[in-house]
Amino acid sequence: MRWLRDLGLGVKLSALLLVVLGVLLVLTVILLVTNTQNLNKEVGTERITEQTVLAQERLAEAERNLAIDVNFISSSVAFFQAVGRRNVDNVTDIVSQAQAQLGFDDVDVIDGDGNRLADFGVEATETELYDLLNATLSQGAGTYIVVAEDDGVMTVRLAALAPVVSATGNVLGAIQISRYIDADFLSELFFNAPGVFAGLIFDGQFLVRTNNIDQAGVTPTSLEHGIEFIPAEVARAATGATVVVNDLVFSDVPHASAYVPLTANGQTSPAVMMILFELDEIFTFQNTTLVNTIVAFALLTVLALTVIYFALYRFALRPINTLRATADKMIGGQYDQRIPVSGEDELGKLALTFNEMALAVQQREISLQSAREQAERSDQVKSAFLASMSHELRTPLNAVLNFTQFVIDGDTGPVNEFQVELLSQVVSSGKHLLNLINDVLDMSKIEAGSLKLFIEDNIDVNHILVNVVATGNSLLNGKDVEIRSEIAPNLPLIRADGQRILQIFLNIISNACKFTAAGHITVSAQVKDGQLITAISDTGPGIPAEDFDLVFEAFKQTKVGLQQGGGTGLGMPIARSLAEAHGGKLWMTSDVGKGTTFYVALPVESHQLTPTLTAEGMAL
Repeated sequence: MRWLRDLGLGVKLSALLLVVLGVLLVLTVILLVTNTQNLNKEVGTERITEQTVLAQERLAEAERNLAIDVNFISSSVAFFQAVGRRNVDNVTDIVSQAQAQLGFDDVDVIDGDGNRLADFGVEATETELYDLLNATLSQGAGTYIVVAEDDGVMTVRLAALAPVVSATGNVLGAIQISRYIDADFLSELFFNAPGVFAGLIFDGQFLVRTNNIDQAGVTPTSLEHGIEFIPAEVARAATGATVVVNDLVFSDVPHASAYVPLTANGQTSPAVMMILFELDEIFTFQNTTLVNTIVAFALLTVLALTVIYFALYRFALRPINTLRATADKMIGGQYDQRIPVSGEDELGKLALTFNEMALAVQQREISLQSAREQAERSDQVKSAFLASMSHELRTPLNAVLNFTQFVIDGDTGPVNEFQVELLSQVVSSGKHLLNLINDVLDMSKIEAGSLKLFIEDNIDVNHILVNVVATGNSLLNGKDVEIRSEIAPNLPLIRADGQRILQIFLNIISNACKFTAAGHITVSAQVKDGQLITAISDTGPGIPAEDFDLVFEAFKQTKVGLQQGGGTGLGMPIARSLAEAHGGKLWMTSDVGKGTTFYVALPVESHQLTPTLTAEGMAL
């Protein structure tokens, strides 16, 4: 999440606003969809209920019309006289004219003995109808829903039957007229209304559907748009209950559905009518509303982000950028910079506080600059004084040493052994004092940046280390300490100041000899990764980790060094500075009670060092 913390304030606030508006949009869309679905459900339930009532009313009306028509025919004088005479031709003529006028699909007439007098309309086996006709001779008129197989096809028809009675009340025969409940009949029930679909279900499949059904993709169990009937609801409707399904059915658009039983004369039939009402208008309204809402929110988001970002930039980001730019200038040393205070809000108070801080920093910097200049002058005076004093001290001290050596050698006259011993101590002390003076002089040059190296090619570090080992042996003064040499053969020649390289190693080994009371000192050298690495380790008391920095700090000594006494604390700082001047480095490791190891790494090929004298220069 670090990348998030690194984003600008304007980006973070804009992203936060975008998230808030996005959440608000999602919640609004969810609320809108939920409300629209509830509206679809309510409207769909209301519309499908209306269509269900309409279908039942139209079925009842068709039943009444058939009953009226059959009574009209059966009560006709010419008709019951023809039936009474059992004149097939006259009966056929009369029912043919009635069918042409009244528009029913089928007519059947029998005489009082059950013999067929007329069968006008669909030519099919009508066993169930003739059974009903025979029953009508004794039971009287009635209406029925008849599900029967006509010419191998299951059909559903609405039939009205009535006895043919003479003027004297004798039953002369019976007549039935019927209408098939087919696609035309179903379409007439709903006035061919668009978006309304109906079908008759019998024996687990649709027998017939309205004319406006898209037959593509229709299966025996589906009505429209792949919507199938629910067997459990069909079973409920078959018992005589009208079922309006509470949940909408979704295909391309939502649909409301209902199941209506087919009844006649108060009796139910095994056939059930399924009705679908397509809620395309509300669905289109929902989609349009959603699209308009999203577009409106998108425009509102862009407008809000634009306005807020410009306001944020004007009142927050620009002052903050000004504050940062001013702080950067102050970091660069322009302490007179100030921020304009444009108000008394939080940013205005911040600007005022920053200006007060800048003033304090400027005053502090002026004081520090003055103190720094004074310290630099003091340091320069100190370095110049030390360099001057060191130079002035070395000249007379060298004279004292030379004259003392003359006396020891007997150049000024004979001296006894006691005098030679005393004079030798003078020379030894003088040389020690001279080394101290040389160290101070070198340190002064290093601090003043005036130390010059005498660079030569082909410096033999192996030869230098041999001399270092020999010098170390002379410094041990009979101690029970062995110097071991583990110098790799054939070390490469390097470009360096040979005397300064020798000085580095002598400073290290002199400390090792000084602080090692027993054990051994190991001098090793090898080439690794393009560097000549020399290690001088001892078995002395070791140095605590907290004193490592003191080892390389001028005029400072560790606790162990103070206990041993002597020295100026300049040896190791000078050695490190000389190593770094050659493009190398010097470091140490130590284990208290086990010893210390100093490492010197010098580049084998040092291109940054230029020889002080070239062959051409020497020839000149």
